[in-house]
Amino acid sequence: MNKGAVPILARLHSLQAPVRILSGGARVIAEAGSPNPVAQILRAVNETMLARSLEFRSSAGSSLTLDVDGRRVLRLTASHGLPGAEACLGAEVLEDEHKDDLIKLMQALAGPRPEIRVVTGPVSRDGAEVSVGLPVALLADLLLIDLNPVGPDAPDAEAEAVPASEDPPTVRLSGASIEVFAQAIGPSLIAWLIRGGAGDAARAGPEDMVSHLQGFLDEEADAVIRQLDLVSAAPGDPACLLLGVTLIEGHSILCARLEDRLLLGVIEGDGAQAVLTAWRGLLA
Repeated sequence: MNKGAVPILARLHSLQAPVRILSGGARVIAEAGSPNPVAQILRAVNETMLARSLEFRSSAGSSLTLDVDGRRVLRLTASHGLPGAEACLGAEVLEDEHKDDLIKLMQALAGPRPEIRVVTGPVSRDGAEVSVGLPVALLADLLLIDLNPVGPDAPDAEAEAVPASEDPPTVRLSGASIEVFAQAIGPSLIAWLIRGGAGDAARAGPEDMVSHLQGFLDEEADAVIRQLDLVSAAPGDPACLLLGVTLIEGHSILCARLEDRLLLGVIEGDGAQAVLTAWRGLLA
């Protein structure tokens, strides 16, 4: 397998994973007894594209809340039931000197291998810069955690929904096609495949990437649809999500639905804003 395709396949396989949502919007990222819950915590941080507050809750009763952005942990904003959090809680921005304390907190949260849930919300403070904070890659390296596993042990990934409007759930579309959406993204969309509905199938980009998209969609179209239904106001509604930027090649996976047409694509680099702008362009 082409090494560069490994993180792309990890993103594609994450679409297959069942997602369990609890009351209050908490998403289960690690079942009780999971072999490495800390890995699931770091992968959730790694898969979060935009600035977010992530509250990680243990079924044992403890919790910690992190502001994250751009694959970095900016700050610890709350902690419950975890000793030794004072140093990180007192920091305006987490720095290298805090990494050991933060790792200990995550290990304490996950130590008894409880069920781990995450609740996503807005960041606690405005103006966070992604050039600061602790890179999730550094934390993963220190813990010997692979953020992009492929295969039956691949983790659930954080599906980052691109909002269809600022005032959901009503979505009014401009009448443009999903092909127009793909074109509007521009060069950040380096490989893509569209199929379904009455229109012809369309594809573009390096054949090795497109073939991975094709093979996955051939087998897992139903799984893709299920994931899109999770982020849309109602099943079948227009929806768009990104599976976050990887730490290896800088690629992310775009998945979108418009009417009964599906798009699966590879976004290069920091293309989230281009996707968001193009999607908003579909609104009336």
